[in-house]
Amino acid sequence: MMNYEDAPIEDRNRHEVKDLSIEEVQEKLEALKKKLDDGSFSWISLDKSNVTYGECSDGVKRLTVKDTDKRSKPRAEKREKTLSMVDLILGFFQANKRETHLGVFYVGNNTASSLFTQDEEYAILNDICCTIGCTSSSLYIDDASVRGVVGGLLSWVQNGYETDCRSRDDGVAIPSMHSDISLKNCGAKFVLVVENKASFYNLMQDRFYRDYPCIIITGMGKPGVATRRFLKLLSDNFRLPVYGLFDCDPASIKLFSIYTVGSYEEAFDSVNLTCPYMTWLGVWPSDLCALDIPCDDMSPKEIRDMDNLLKEDFVKDNPRLVEELEHMKATEKKGNLEALKEFGPTFLSKCYLPYKFNYLLTAVRRDKCAN
Repeated sequence: MMNYEDAPIEDRNRHEVKDLSIEEVQEKLEALKKKLDDGSFSWISLDKSNVTYGECSDGVKRLTVKDTDKRSKPRAEKREKTLSMVDLILGFFQANKRETHLGVFYVGNNTASSLFTQDEEYAILNDICCTIGCTSSSLYIDDASVRGVVGGLLSWVQNGYETDCRSRDDGVAIPSMHSDISLKNCGAKFVLVVENKASFYNLMQDRFYRDYPCIIITGMGKPGVATRRFLKLLSDNFRLPVYGLFDCDPASIKLFSIYTVGSYEEAFDSVNLTCPYMTWLGVWPSDLCALDIPCDDMSPKEIRDMDNLLKEDFVKDNPRLVEELEHMKATEKKGNLEALKEFGPTFLSKCYLPYKFNYLLTAVRRDKCAN
């Protein structure tokens, strides 16, 4: 059994991982192979019941592993599949070759002695990262198939090549974080995270970033690790405010929380994948009434999801979220960004977003005067 002293962070109240060098990862993977041969081996449980909303090493609250002493002993089949995955990763290191998650799935099922599904692949990789104490970016595996897109006032140099996000109206694929990257802020005053691709393209085509100097990012739905990691890098490097623009329904509010407090699946890596100070810009439930935005009735499942969100500690910590979810509960209505096109093709960039920024600015001034 792995001793607690072997954990990456010497603190019994939290378990966090960090970037490791190739040599460090190789050494830890070789050690893990030996431990997996021991039938008594166990690793930290990543079950949802062992995830809590609590203070991390930087003093900020996020989803994090609750109890490092809560262990899970993998069955023989799981140990065999994990050994196969470890061998695959070590092979990538030796060949100096990176793979995508999809590539790992196909390579693994063609060469490994133990087949695994794509869901099993992600779960096994998370267990490996948590056990050896490395971020997912430290492995030779990229989530290229689910990387987001970025546009606006940003450029970077990676592997000797320069990329300027202003050169394309449809944005640029977010780069993989496996090598050094030099970012350049080309005059942006904030970062705008947009839930879906359609709204991202609308803002890019309207050149929103010229009227309101910014960097625009979309994870195209549920954001992958690469998107969240890149956003974290932008936030840390440039110290810019980050705003989130999402549909008005429980599922989209959950996506907002993945950006801000993390996901249950990767709670061990939340410090490296979240922007806890992102401001929820909209679409708020109160906007549906105030602006007469077309809306729909919520389904019974969505109403249950909304009630469950109101019970979450990270929601209770955000007064705006509580207020708006209570409004949603009272009306049982939902809306989406696409509905804004009912007012014209440029309503999002020319009317709605300026209205929201002015609203927030007025609220900040009002709070300052009150204090």
